[in-house]
Amino acid sequence: MVRDAGGAITYMSLEQLVPYDREKGRLAKVTAPQIAPEPEEKAPEAVVPIEDRRLNLNAATAEQIQKRLPGVGYSTAKKIVELRMSLSGERFANLKQLENIPRVNWEQLIEEDLIFIS
Repeated sequence: MVRDAGGAITYMSLEQLVPYDREKGRLAKVTAPQIAPEPEEKAPEAVVPIEDRRLNLNAATAEQIQKRLPGVGYSTAKKIVELRMSLSGERFANLKQLENIPRVNWEQLIEEDLIFIS
């Protein structure tokens, strides 16, 4: 960005600029220093899967539980959320607490790695 003698602002590239000294006038054009490009750093390989297909039961809503867990209807999903809210800290401490909810095959869901608590 350069302001000319009339005060207007003009955009110029570095190659278009000419050095100027008030006493000497225009000076010889100075070449811009050449900077060697740094080699691009490689991205680390993913250690943790980007998309986690498991469902965190401490953060899921009843709608999410119903949609993501096979064999779980909306009324059962609401019971899971109600149980979670009735616990101390409103969080499941371990997966054994889920056995109080009937009609769900918790062993299968744990074995298939579909749920977790954190």
